[in-house]
Amino acid sequence: MSNHILQQYTMCPICKNLIYKHHIQYHYRECKQKDDERKIREELQKHAMPPHLRQQMLYQQQQQELKKKIQSSPIVKNIIQTVFPENQKKQELEKKKSNENQKYIHEMKINIDLQEMESKTDLQKQIEQMKQEIEQNEIKKQQKIKELEQLKKQKEFEEMKKQKEFEEMKKQKEFEEIKKQKELEEIKKQKEFEEIKKQKELDEIKKQKELDELKKQKEFKKEKEKEKEKQKENQELITVENYRPPTTVSIYHEQVMYHFFMLYEKLFYEYVQGKTIALVGPAESILGTGRGHIIDKFDVVVRLNKSIPLPKDLSRDIGTRTDVLYNSLNTSDFPGENKLSPTLHKKYGIKFVCSSYPCMSVFREDILHYVRKYKFELPFKVMDERKFRKFEQYLGTRPYTGTCAIMELLSFPIKYLYITGLDFYYSKYYSQYREISKGQLKYTRNSNIHNAKPQLQYLKNIALVDDRVLLDPFLTKIVFEDYDRIWNQMKSIKKTHIFGFQNEQIKQYFEMNLCKVCFTKEYMLPIQEEKPIFIFTNLRDMNMHENQYIFYISTQRRDVLQIQEKGYTNYVGNFYFTQQNVKEIPTMYLHTKFLHEMKTLLQKFNMKNPSLHFLLFLAILLYIPQDDILIYEKDSSLWMTNLEEKKFCMYLLRKKVFQYQK
Repeated sequence: MSNHILQQYTMCPICKNLIYKHHIQYHYRECKQKDDERKIREELQKHAMPPHLRQQMLYQQQQQELKKKIQSSPIVKNIIQTVFPENQKKQELEKKKSNENQKYIHEMKINIDLQEMESKTDLQKQIEQMKQEIEQNEIKKQQKIKELEQLKKQKEFEEMKKQKEFEEMKKQKEFEEIKKQKELEEIKKQKEFEEIKKQKELDEIKKQKELDELKKQKEFKKEKEKEKEKQKENQELITVENYRPPTTVSIYHEQVMYHFFMLYEKLFYEYVQGKTIALVGPAESILGTGRGHIIDKFDVVVRLNKSIPLPKDLSRDIGTRTDVLYNSLNTSDFPGENKLSPTLHKKYGIKFVCSSYPCMSVFREDILHYVRKYKFELPFKVMDERKFRKFEQYLGTRPYTGTCAIMELLSFPIKYLYITGLDFYYSKYYSQYREISKGQLKYTRNSNIHNAKPQLQYLKNIALVDDRVLLDPFLTKIVFEDYDRIWNQMKSIKKTHIFGFQNEQIKQYFEMNLCKVCFTKEYMLPIQEEKPIFIFTNLRDMNMHENQYIFYISTQRRDVLQIQEKGYTNYVGNFYFTQQNVKEIPTMYLHTKFLHEMKTLLQKFNMKNPSLHFLLFLAILLYIPQDDILIYEKDSSLWMTNLEEKKFCMYLLRKKVFQYQK
């Protein structure tokens, strides 16, 4: 390219390209606008561009700057000169022209710089405007967020209103249902009342018929009794007091003897009927008791086997009287010791001799020998065979003479049976009765014939169940040894581990002994006390006096609220036997520690699953003072369904831990 052509071009100060002179101004403007726009974009990208794009942009700028440096370097210029060689004149001319161009360019640069300054101020203004717009947008967003939150709150408030209205509707429906139930119950009660009336009328008619029939029967019986009385007047009356031995029987045939046994059974029945009896054994434990004068005051005194003759030096302990002698009639085991002579027995006032065993198996020969030898010189009876077999089967062992006497005497309608000097070989005989070694004592207590353990258990059962049985202190200690041990362990349980309270005021009432306690199934209690009475029951709608408050046995407190709504305001709370597996903690409950300890103790009496009412009964006895406990006999029989529970209750009653209310 010639110098003439180069003179027609100039370099753009912005893009550094050769531009035709006549087009420089137009090109400069366009290039300036593009450069300004590029700078604005770059400024905006700095504020909003992500980091990875920003790095790319910086890399492109660095490459452009490198290009510019390369173009402006002298080496590049020399290359261009070598490509376009010319004369020196031309070069000088070109230098002049270039100088002129440089002046022009310098002037242009000054103008451009001025324009750039103006454009920069414009850019800053635009950037500030952009920032203001961004802040305004953020403010608007926050306002929208606040408005949305307010709308949410309004919606939630409306939903709460709807829920409340729905719950009120439910309550109204439930109230209406309760009303309907009450009306139905009233209708049922009316129907039941009418049916009861009808039944009463029918019962009265039946009673009248029965009374008429009874009158006829009584008249018929009176006529028969008159005839019997006439017959009795013609016959002589036979009693123990005017007894005479039979003289009409010379040969004692078995059938004749069995007939006499039946007659003497009836005579003995009439003799002991309605009387107080003392059964006195020969055990060493009777010595030192000093109860001989008490024994002599009983209507009938019964002794065993070799008790006759009585040692006079022991009269202070064993008494002086003997009315009935129960004897095994065995003369072979200890020859000469078992004295059966009626003359000796009469000397000591014996009125009746009883065989402790029936006329069967090993006892048969002894009984027949006695009858044939002494010929009913004294009234003599034999144990009933059926009665003995059942008793032996129940025990699982052959009973001692004393055990047989206890069983048979209680089978008659006697008033009381006091048992003393009988300890089932826990101690020896007193020396005047018979000497016995420790080995013999151990053998007789538990041998292949006799076993004392089931007989003690029998005595324990009848002592608890039969109110007629009275035991001396030593026998009581032996019989109830296990009960005494367990009861002492129960009393060692801390009071704080028995009951739990949800209401502190009720807790203070119990702790300060300001109230009395009762549990009942009766709808009306006859008692009135100065102290408040707290009643445990599972009955609804109980009629109460003042100062009587009820713990309703239930898992839910809402049951109490329903009862209170009916007007029974004395229902103060609910009681349940534990707080576990219950949605709401009851007003009063039994501690889990107490339940666990009681169950482990009661398992020793074969009470693996004691009733919850029985546990409540024991908790009351252990927590409440004796004077503040009110228990009725009828309630205890209703609440305690297990035989073992009833026996333990009778033991506590016998021990006077509590007393039944009259």
